[in-house]
Amino acid sequence: MKRIKISIGILCLLVGMSIFFGIWINNKCSYMIGEISEIYEFLDSGDTYKAISSAEKLDSDWNSFRKKAAVMLKNNELTEIDCISAGIPYLIENDSDEAHSRLIEFRHMLEMLKSGETPTITKIL
Repeated sequence: MKRIKISIGILCLLVGMSIFFGIWINNKCSYMIGEISEIYEFLDSGDTYKAISSAEKLDSDWNSFRKKAAVMLKNNELTEIDCISAGIPYLIENDSDEAHSRLIEFRHMLEMLKSGETPTITKIL
């Protein structure tokens, strides 16, 4: 009976941690997607200084998130997003046309990461 209680306790702990990290990842990804929208607004208005500072903040937020998320997520998913995130401030600073496409790609990958961590019944079964 003692083994059953310990097993149930461990299972409850794992489910609780999984729910917590799923919600945390969804919130952080949503926040960064909002920052990407803000960068778009700055680029559309022609304010490259604010766009660059927002892109640098986004890269900093991503690096902070990545350090903690590496415990729960596959490293290859995070590494690819790292490459995109690091190049965006440079592209905006040099007024490259590729900045928009990189922002779209970054947003898409964050949405994929977010949806991949949303617990649904089809993923459990």
